[in-house]
Amino acid sequence: MFKNNQKEIKALIEENNRLRQQLTPDNLKLYEDMMLYIRTDMRLAEYESEQILMEMLHHIIDSQKDGKTAKDVFGGNPKDYAEELIAELPREKKRNVAQFIIAQVVVLIGIVSLVEGLGKLVLPLFGLKTPGVITGSLMVTLLIAIIGTGVAIYWIFKQIRKDLFTEGNSSKRQYIKVGLIGAVAFIALVSIVYLLPDWGIALPFAWWTYVLTGVLLLVIGKRLQAF
Repeated sequence: MFKNNQKEIKALIEENNRLRQQLTPDNLKLYEDMMLYIRTDMRLAEYESEQILMEMLHHIIDSQKDGKTAKDVFGGNPKDYAEELIAELPREKKRNVAQFIIAQVVVLIGIVSLVEGLGKLVLPLFGLKTPGVITGSLMVTLLIAIIGTGVAIYWIFKQIRKDLFTEGNSSKRQYIKVGLIGAVAFIALVSIVYLLPDWGIALPFAWWTYVLTGVLLLVIGKRLQAF
């Protein structure tokens, strides 16, 4: 059932992307602010959220044909309008929210493992040595990755929502800001992991083990995101 919902959600998003091209620049800006405000509220059920966004988009397109604007549809305070919609939408199951966060953690660990493996392959060519896996450090790294990813997602979404429905704040600027915040959060997490002191038993794995593990985790993470 959940997998079928994901297919329907993907179809709604694709249809939304196509229909948004019919909006005027001003209507598009306001609608995309509304869309981001709803999509970045992780409490909401995704399928029902996409349905209401699609209904809203059709309403704006029809109103646009009659010479009206998105402001006429949302009223004088779009943020209050969004909050009213959010109050009526059903909540996402905790399992689905947890799965989303776990998927991001798995992808993050996969990237770190892949980078570590490539480092172990390349650095010795320059006479540099790399340490093996330290059991204690590995457990701390996993804990930091889980907590850090959850905090980073919350922080990124909070920053996005804070700047919505403001003049001069374009969608392109939003995407650039999100990309920069995400990059800073990722670099911060990786830096913390690499600066941790080593403790525990060393497990000297070959470079290809890290690469293979990284690729496998990336595949698993992407599969989790797709379900």
